[in-house]
Amino acid sequence: MHGSNLIRKLIALALEEDLSFGDITTALTVPDGHRSQARVIARQPMVMCGVEVLDLIVSEGHWNISLRPQAVDGEQLENGAVLAVLDGPTSEILAAERTLLNFLQRLCGVATYTRDFCRIEPGLVVLDTRKTMPGWRVLDKYAVRVGGGKNHRFCLGDMVLVKNNHIDACPGGIRMALANVVQGKPLYMPWEVEVRNLDELRVALEYSPTIVMLDNFSDELLQEAIGLVRSRADVPMVEVSGGVSRDRLAVIRAAGADAVSVGALTTQAPNVDISMRITASSEQ
Repeated sequence: MHGSNLIRKLIALALEEDLSFGDITTALTVPDGHRSQARVIARQPMVMCGVEVLDLIVSEGHWNISLRPQAVDGEQLENGAVLAVLDGPTSEILAAERTLLNFLQRLCGVATYTRDFCRIEPGLVVLDTRKTMPGWRVLDKYAVRVGGGKNHRFCLGDMVLVKNNHIDACPGGIRMALANVVQGKPLYMPWEVEVRNLDELRVALEYSPTIVMLDNFSDELLQEAIGLVRSRADVPMVEVSGGVSRDRLAVIRAAGADAVSVGALTTQAPNVDISMRITASSEQ
């Protein structure tokens, strides 16, 4: 999985949180050498996400657990579906339980929320943002892709995105900011500018950005703004941000936007309900 080193660091932190003092309850209640089978079960409809992460967790814990996924990432699961089966020492399965479930609940939650959002207006590209859980960006953005969304920039260095604060901080305003970008950016790198009104949009279009982001435009202004963009010979991609609710997607699409950026994909997605059920192995 892309970014696996970052993911391993996150998993190591999660295991340290849970196991820094060991597992006293299991030590007191489970005999040495006891073995079990565990099933990871969906408790609601959801989109599967995180198969490779399960392997990484088992690997990072250095456990002798056999893990058998029962679903693939992107698969739509119904309530009661089995996501994975684990076999191994009972103490190790119990040690892994909460970390496994925490990662799955978040990943499947983001993927499920994203799929639901993308289905509302299929003609629109749904983009995520950098509003991700700290340390979770690789996984949050992966879950968005699994759910059918697209990733915007991953970090501050992989794309030029001139935002309101850049414009306000630049001594020469939007013209100087965009002129500096056009003159100094790597030739291969796409660039985007966020505009707040029609005046800023007109200036931005003079510099032929790859993408124009229309931020917090009303429905009426949105239609006028996109008309301005479409009147050009070199038409940039039009992204709409700010106030992008489910109820507004049809209006945004009808106005002619290409994409919406939605922070809610990673800030408002609820964890889904997943449980683990353990059965003692018949061979002890």
